[in-house]
Amino acid sequence: MIKSIFKFNWFREHLSVKIAISILGLQVITCVAFAASGYMSQSSLSEKLLEQFDMRLETDIRIARNTLEAIPDSSTELTGQDDPKYAVIKEELEELQAEHSLENVYILSSSQGEERIIILSGVPDDFGTPYPFTQEMKDAIAENQTKISPIYEDEYGTHKSIFMPLANESGAVYGILGIDLDASVVPETASSSNWTTVIISIIVFIVGSAIAILISRIITNPLRRLMTAAERVAAGDMQNHFQVQSKDEIGKLGIAFGMMIGSLKTLIQQVIASSTLIENTSKHLRQSVNESTQSAQQVAESTDRMSQGITEIVQSVSDSQEGIHNIDADIKTVSTGMKEIQEIATEVHSQSDQGQELVDRTLRQMEEIKEAMLQSQKAAAALETRSSEIGEIIGIISEISTQTNLLALNASIEAARVGELGRGFAVVADEVKKLATQSAQAAQSVNELISSTQANSHLVKQSIEEGTKAVELGHTWINGTHQSFKQIYAGVSEFTTHTNLMFGSLEKVEHAFSGITGAMEQISGITQEQAAGTEEVAASAQQQSASMQEISAAIQQLTALSVDLNESVKSFKL
Repeated sequence: MIKSIFKFNWFREHLSVKIAISILGLQVITCVAFAASGYMSQSSLSEKLLEQFDMRLETDIRIARNTLEAIPDSSTELTGQDDPKYAVIKEELEELQAEHSLENVYILSSSQGEERIIILSGVPDDFGTPYPFTQEMKDAIAENQTKISPIYEDEYGTHKSIFMPLANESGAVYGILGIDLDASVVPETASSSNWTTVIISIIVFIVGSAIAILISRIITNPLRRLMTAAERVAAGDMQNHFQVQSKDEIGKLGIAFGMMIGSLKTLIQQVIASSTLIENTSKHLRQSVNESTQSAQQVAESTDRMSQGITEIVQSVSDSQEGIHNIDADIKTVSTGMKEIQEIATEVHSQSDQGQELVDRTLRQMEEIKEAMLQSQKAAAALETRSSEIGEIIGIISEISTQTNLLALNASIEAARVGELGRGFAVVADEVKKLATQSAQAAQSVNELISSTQANSHLVKQSIEEGTKAVELGHTWINGTHQSFKQIYAGVSEFTTHTNLMFGSLEKVEHAFSGITGAMEQISGITQEQAAGTEEVAASAQQQSASMQEISAAIQQLTALSVDLNESVKSFKL
């Protein structure tokens, strides 16, 4: 596994191998395309040869059939070698074989349940020899059509045959007329073409491989020399000169590489000179920075002592200011509480005024409700009276419908007595009876509705009487509430007046103490500004000292960098 990985990396790292592999890949593609083209050409040629074979077989079989038809009584099946027609037919078929260079001409029979030879050209004692039929022979007899076999091989060689069915005088097919041609030229031609394609492909591949190796070496040799020069430059050796005797891209690359080496030499010389100058300058700067750092440290110490004294003064002023702030906060808290009490008293005064007005309106509304309940009680009594009167009228209507029903019954009886003459009167009597029945039903429905209405009217009357009593009781309570609200309103008004007087006095105290607090804050601010200024001076001194230290550290780093730079460029040989 490790060896295979190493080989793969070796192939990846060598340009000549990549170029050779690319050209070889192109050669392989070309050979495959040539082989495919040869195979397609060979297939086309084979198809053409097979078409020519088929055309020749069809022509020969027609000639053989015409030859047989020219012999008298040739449609009769031969019975044996002693048949007079046997010799004549065999002679004609052998002449046809010799004239047209046919491999075999024969007549086969499948009559009497046997598959046998009747005549086979060039073979004596052929009559009656058993010969199993092929599938094409059987198809020719079964379909009564001429059939051509594909190319096949046996112990005698490679053949292609055609079979024509033979019929007797009654039209029954008893056998076939067959012709065989030597078809060995078709596979031989295909094999020869395939071998030619393979040999040419191998030759092209070998020649292409040699050309690929040669081209890869021509291209990569200057690159190898350029790579060797680059490795020397990477190691610091710039004394050698690199030249490529070529005018192509590789030659231009070599010229550019030489120019790059010259530029790199100039750059390294400038770096050496600059590093020497930086080293000398950094030594002088280090001495100046050390002196500035000592002066800045002395100023920072003096400023720190001044800052501590001012800080103590600021602390004392801050303590006094904190006490004043606490007193001011307490006064503001009391003032806020009194203001809230004043707002509450004002709100209660307003609400009590609104409550007084609400009680007055409620009292007036209760009086209106009381009057409306009395009117409703009278209307309910009148409704109950009217319902009773409607009930009496419905009773009268019921009695009328009953009498009408009896009259209709009597009319029907009289019409029945009269007979045919009273038939029209009987119809009228029936209609009157129906009308009476409907009137009785309607009266009954109205009576039920009136009964329900009377019951509901009685309930409404009772409810209105109870509501009237409740309204009278509520009126009494509202009167008592009205008197109580008058007393509450007078007390709240007096409390609001006293609260306003106390809040005015407290506001005067708050304004006076706010002036004292502002003066203390001004004193504290001035003191803090002085302390802040002193701290800023101390911070500036410390920052200057820190900056000097950073500059000193930077100078040290610059000195070390110049030393490292000198060490780095020492490895180059100019």
